[in-house]
Amino acid sequence: MSIPPHVPPDLVVDFDVYNPAADAERFHTACVEFQRRTPHPMVWSPHHGGHWIAVRGADVYELYADHERFSSQHYFVPAAPGQMPLGAFTLDPPEHAPFRAFLSAGMSPKAIAAKTPFVRQLAIDLTQRLAARGGCEFIAEFGDVLPLTVFLDLVELPIADRERLGRLADAATRDPEPAGRVDAINGIAAYLQPHLAARRSRPGQDLLSRAVNADIAGRPIRDAEALGAAIHILGAGLDTVSSLFSFVMLFLARHPGHRRALVDDPELIPQAASELVRRFPVVTMVREVRQDLEYRGVHLRKGEMVAIPSAFFNLDESIYERPLEVDWNRRVDKVLTFGNGVHRCPGAILGRNELVIGLREWLERIPDFDVAPGARTPVAGGTVAKILELPLVW
Repeated sequence: MSIPPHVPPDLVVDFDVYNPAADAERFHTACVEFQRRTPHPMVWSPHHGGHWIAVRGADVYELYADHERFSSQHYFVPAAPGQMPLGAFTLDPPEHAPFRAFLSAGMSPKAIAAKTPFVRQLAIDLTQRLAARGGCEFIAEFGDVLPLTVFLDLVELPIADRERLGRLADAATRDPEPAGRVDAINGIAAYLQPHLAARRSRPGQDLLSRAVNADIAGRPIRDAEALGAAIHILGAGLDTVSSLFSFVMLFLARHPGHRRALVDDPELIPQAASELVRRFPVVTMVREVRQDLEYRGVHLRKGEMVAIPSAFFNLDESIYERPLEVDWNRRVDKVLTFGNGVHRCPGAILGRNELVIGLREWLERIPDFDVAPGARTPVAGGTVAKILELPLVW
């Protein structure tokens, strides 16, 4: 696209935030290399309709939570015309609060703890079936199956619909065309509508029942609002953990020393999970500028989009030394893998638990594994980046 006249030429960069590299093993390294060689805190990318990129970790962290100057109403660049509001995900305070309330209640530590036996048994069943085979396509046979099954159980939707919903979630977060993302969201909406209608008349304690029967500032939630909130719940629950898991397993396959440390001392896995969550951020959110303003010496215009990749915080060497190295003894404090501020993912506890339990049960039964010889590891970027194929052998 043509560069807007108010954008200084020296701030224009040829960098695609969704596709910094075509191969998963270069994906995060490419982000770090771009950050290191870019002297400006804010730059303009002509990709995806043209948008700003916040380059420094401290700014990315701030922008995630700054709802007064930067709106969350869009989650992709370019913004999709006709995109329906997705509950708390695309609302700014104060409208955001009542939509967040029923999410938080349904994803409370108590509710998540109650699911732990189910998660563990599922991980045991999956790894026992795979262990004797000598190999698998990890994404399709474990990485997607574990978190998607857990989530569908949590919201009491048919497990048989897992693959169909997984494909729709993939398109909603990674389709390169705005129209494709809108079509996928409409597909999720069409799937959810009969389930929501049933739960409005016969509510349970699950998240979808909470959404369709929520109180919004003293009034019943509207049908369109409940549908948007339910799409947000489904999309978030079906994608982020499987994406994170794909990068984690690629790393463990390529680094037998790190893997052996966890096999020899399984009690290290919870601490290791924190480092893996830091090391493999998969989310790139965007914000819309709410009014003309100056930020870090750059003039931003109302309606312009700003990309804020979580990798630019988690892997910023001014925040974490040697950011690309994995250190099981590293102290991990703040990370952006699950967001920041009022939009921090309410399912963060569940996601971390799934990673810890999944790793523990996998490594107990399949302690030594590698990427299949000659295999490619293609990656697709978007709101959530994900490895598309990961064939493992043991």
